[in-house]
Formats: sequence, C-alpha cells, structure tokens
Amino acid sequence: MKISVIGIGKVGSTISFVLAKGGLASELVLYNRTREIAHAEAIDIQQAVALTPYRLVVRDGELEDTANSDIIVIAVSAPMPKNMINRNELYLQNTQIMQTLIPPLARFSPNAIFVNVSNPVDALTYQILQIARQQSEEINWQRVIGTGTLIDSARFRDLLSTQLGIHPADINAYILGEHGDSQFAALSSATSGGALIDANPLRQQMVEKAKQSAWTIFKAKGYTNYTVSLAMEMIVRSIVEDSRYTLPVTVLIDGYCDVFNCCLSVPCVVGRQGVHYRLETRLNEAEVSAFQNCARVVQQQIQCVHL
Repeated sequence: MKISVIGIGKVGSTISFVLAKGGLASELVLYNRTREIAHAEAIDIQQAVALTPYRLVVRDGELEDTANSDIIVIAVSAPMPKNMINRNELYLQNTQIMQTLIPPLARFSPNAIFVNVSNPVDALTYQILQIARQQSEEINWQRVIGTGTLIDSARFRDLLSTQLGIHPADINAYILGEHGDSQFAALSSATSGGALIDANPLRQQMVEKAKQSAWTIFKAKGYTNYTVSLAMEMIVRSIVEDSRYTLPVTVLIDGYCDVFNCCLSVPCVVGRQGVHYRLETRLNEAEVSAFQNCARVVQQQIQCVHL
C-alpha cells in the first residue's frame, strides 16, 4: 500500500507520523514545496518506525515520486492568518494551490483515492473532485473524500460523554453538513444503547461548544493537528483494511434532502473503493432545513471560482 501525503506542515507531518505508526502503508511518500522540510520529517518518521512492529519505507519526493499511490492525502494549505476567524478565508488561495497540484497527482496516480483535510474542506473537496476527474476517468465521487465533520462529531461526542457519563464510543451522534459555522447536530437520530438522546437546550450548547473548541485551540496554537490526524487515520484505515466503518465525511451530495452537486458531510460507509455508499440519515424538518442551509453556504463558496 503506497500512501502519499501532500503538504508537510503541522498537520501533514502529524498525519504522516500517525499513518506510519499505525503501519498503514508499505511506502509513505512526503511531498512539500520546501523539500528540505519533507526530507527532515521523512528521516525522523523513518527512524521512529524502528520502534514499531512494522516495516515500511518513508521518503520525501517530488510530485512524480507519488506515482501509483493507492491513497493521496491532501494536507497542503496557504499560510493561515493569525487573526483568521473563518476557514473560508483560505478558499481562493487554496483553490489555486489545488489547480496546480491535483492535475499531476491525478495523472501520476489515476486509480488513487484522494482524502482531503485542507480547508475549507467541503468546497475544496468539490474542487479537487472536479479537477481530478478531468485527468482520470477512474476518479469519481467515491474516490474523493474530505475529513469533514468526522472531526466535529468526535468533539461533540467527547462533550456529550462528559455530560452524560457514557463512553464516547457508545454515543451515536453526528455533526452533519458543513465543516464550518453552518454545521448542525442530527440530534433527532442521536442514540446511546438504542435510547434516543433528548435534544434539550444543554445538548445544543454542546453543539456550539464543539464548534468553538477548534477556534480556542487555533487562537493559542495557530493550528489544530491531533484530532484531525486521528480522523485521517480512521478514514485511511477503513480504506486499507476495507473495514466499512460508517463515518461522517465530506462527499458529493446528489439528491439527499434535495441537495445536488455540492460536497457536504453525511454518514458514509468507507472501504477499499473509497465511499461504498452514502447513508441517508433520517432528519426532522429543522435538520433538513439546516442541511439545505449548509449547501447554500458551500455552493456560494464554490461559485466564487470557475474552473
């Protein structure tokens, strides 16, 4: 299994380490605009692998060195302003980066699955899909995925776990829609042990707290990297091992809640071919409206760029 990570900053380097530590690849290629950084990280991670049960090759390279990748992780981004208050501020610059990087990546690896973590993740995942499938007929909506609200759902479950006194793994509750300000919790279908989790005002407070927690981290550190890296590992592991985990990830929406041609997070079954299928979570009227609002927000972003 060959995995290439594009963009070796704070997030990309942490993702690379987590994937190597988990033994998810036989070959891990790190690409960065400044190759010296990718080279140093590759050496550091390769030496760390000696302390694991796994054998794999970790190396830096140019775009052509990513050829025949099974999975390509997109973690590249324009510099984030210290006073950034919305992920959408990165959209135009990051779209330009994708227009440069995705065509050669898709040509070198026409059968790859792309997993995007770069923000704004929903609009960028849409652009990556549009660009990549111009280069390869094999790259369809199932093979271009964004980490999306898998991260937000983890934050929400963590907060619910503390509030309810239940292990996070036993809470089935999703944040859906945009990985951004318009996201919402599908509380009408949230359960633990088969029992519905009541949608009282305290739960909604947890939604807002989960949404703001990323900015609390960002203001202090300038980035977030741990939750997103483990989210990426979960997606990649499900692909590599064909685990068929149900994960709320960004994918092209085609008719769900009357939304078309827009990338948003919905629960998807993820396995060796990427997204095997999207699950149509039963939403109440308010949640359907919230999902449609997410679509309007992301579609407005998408319309800012004409490929």
